[in-house]
Amino acid sequence: MSNVEILFTNLGAGLFLAIVYISWLFHRFSQRMGEVTRMPPYYQWFNVGTLLIFIGTISYILQCNAALAGRPTALLTPLFALFAFYIPVALGIMIDVVIVFIYWGWIVSEQ
Repeated sequence: MSNVEILFTNLGAGLFLAIVYISWLFHRFSQRMGEVTRMPPYYQWFNVGTLLIFIGTISYILQCNAALAGRPTALLTPLFALFAFYIPVALGIMIDVVIVFIYWGWIVSEQ
Protein backbone atom coordinates (compact mmCIF):
# COMPACT_ATOMS: atom_id res chain seq x y z
CA MET A 1 0.00 0.00 0.00
CA SER A 2 1.17 3.50 -0.73
CA ASN A 3 1.51 6.16 1.93
CA VAL A 4 -1.55 7.99 0.60
CA GLU A 5 -3.71 4.88 0.93
CA ILE A 6 -2.49 4.36 4.48
CA LEU A 7 -3.26 7.97 5.41
CA PHE A 8 -6.77 8.06 3.93
CA THR A 9 -8.05 4.55 4.69
CA ASN A 10 -9.90 5.41 7.92
CA LEU A 11 -11.30 8.73 6.70
CA GLY A 12 -14.39 6.97 5.33
CA ALA A 13 -15.52 6.44 8.92
CA GLY A 14 -16.17 10.18 9.11
CA LEU A 15 -19.04 9.78 6.66
CA PHE A 16 -20.72 7.22 8.87
CA LEU A 17 -20.17 9.31 11.98
CA ALA A 18 -21.81 12.22 10.14
CA ILE A 19 -24.79 9.98 9.39
CA VAL A 20 -24.96 9.09 13.10
CA TYR A 21 -24.98 12.81 13.93
CA ILE A 22 -27.75 13.52 11.40
CA SER A 23 -29.74 10.64 12.88
CA TRP A 24 -29.32 12.19 16.33
CA LEU A 25 -30.52 15.55 14.99
CA PHE A 26 -33.62 13.96 13.46
CA HIS A 27 -34.21 12.18 16.77
CA ARG A 28 -34.22 15.46 18.67
CA PHE A 29 -36.36 17.33 16.10
CA SER A 30 -38.85 14.46 15.85
CA GLN A 31 -39.05 14.23 19.63
CA ARG A 32 -39.99 17.90 19.80
CA MET A 33 -42.43 17.53 16.92
CA GLY A 34 -44.02 14.50 18.59
CA GLU A 35 -44.45 16.35 21.89
CA VAL A 36 -46.17 19.26 20.15
CA THR A 37 -48.44 17.14 17.96
CA ARG A 38 -48.93 14.39 20.58
CA MET A 39 -47.75 11.62 18.28
CA PRO A 40 -46.69 8.23 19.61
CA PRO A 41 -42.97 8.10 20.51
CA TYR A 42 -41.77 6.58 17.24
CA TYR A 43 -38.66 8.74 17.54
CA GLN A 44 -37.18 6.16 19.92
CA TRP A 45 -36.56 3.95 16.90
CA PHE A 46 -33.85 6.41 15.90
CA ASN A 47 -31.80 4.93 18.75
CA VAL A 48 -31.99 1.49 17.12
CA GLY A 49 -31.07 2.90 13.71
CA THR A 50 -28.20 4.90 15.15
CA LEU A 51 -26.88 1.87 17.03
CA LEU A 52 -26.92 -0.23 13.86
CA ILE A 53 -25.09 2.47 11.89
CA PHE A 54 -22.56 2.81 14.72
CA ILE A 55 -21.97 -0.98 14.71
CA GLY A 56 -21.34 -0.77 10.97
CA THR A 57 -18.92 2.11 11.52
CA ILE A 58 -16.91 0.14 14.09
CA SER A 59 -16.87 -2.82 11.71
CA TYR A 60 -15.64 -0.55 8.90
CA ILE A 61 -12.80 0.75 11.08
CA LEU A 62 -11.84 -2.81 12.07
CA GLN A 63 -11.83 -3.91 8.44
CA CYS A 64 -9.69 -0.94 7.38
CA ASN A 65 -7.17 -1.64 10.12
CA ALA A 66 -7.13 -5.35 9.27
CA ALA A 67 -6.50 -4.51 5.60
CA LEU A 68 -3.62 -2.23 6.56
CA ALA A 69 -2.09 -4.84 8.86
CA GLY A 70 -2.80 -7.76 6.54
CA ARG A 71 -4.37 -9.77 9.36
CA PRO A 72 -6.56 -11.09 10.91
CA THR A 73 -7.91 -12.48 7.69
CA ALA A 74 -11.30 -13.37 9.26
CA LEU A 75 -12.16 -9.64 9.26
CA LEU A 76 -11.41 -9.40 5.55
CA THR A 77 -13.90 -12.04 4.38
CA PRO A 78 -16.94 -10.94 2.37
CA LEU A 79 -19.25 -12.76 4.80
CA PHE A 80 -17.97 -10.71 7.74
CA ALA A 81 -18.40 -7.52 5.73
CA LEU A 82 -21.96 -8.52 4.83
CA PHE A 83 -23.13 -9.29 8.36
CA ALA A 84 -21.07 -6.77 10.31
CA PHE A 85 -21.11 -3.80 7.93
CA TYR A 86 -23.56 -3.85 5.03
CA ILE A 87 -26.64 -5.30 6.73
CA PRO A 88 -26.45 -3.18 9.93
CA VAL A 89 -25.84 0.03 7.98
CA ALA A 90 -28.64 -0.71 5.52
CA LEU A 91 -31.11 -1.59 8.29
CA GLY A 92 -30.13 1.46 10.33
CA ILE A 93 -30.60 3.83 7.42
CA MET A 94 -33.92 2.20 6.45
CA ILE A 95 -35.23 2.54 10.00
CA ASP A 96 -34.18 6.19 10.09
CA VAL A 97 -35.78 6.96 6.72
CA VAL A 98 -39.08 5.34 7.70
CA ILE A 99 -39.26 7.25 11.00
CA VAL A 100 -38.29 10.52 9.29
CA PHE A 101 -41.09 9.95 6.79
CA ILE A 102 -43.57 9.27 9.62
CA TYR A 103 -42.75 12.54 11.35
CA TRP A 104 -41.85 14.75 8.41
CA GLY A 105 -43.82 13.20 5.53
CA TRP A 106 -46.43 15.95 5.72
CA ILE A 107 -43.86 18.34 4.23
CA VAL A 108 -43.76 16.28 1.03
CA SER A 109 -47.55 16.23 0.70
CA GLU A 110 -47.91 20.00 1.36
CA GLN A 111 -47.86 21.82 -1.96
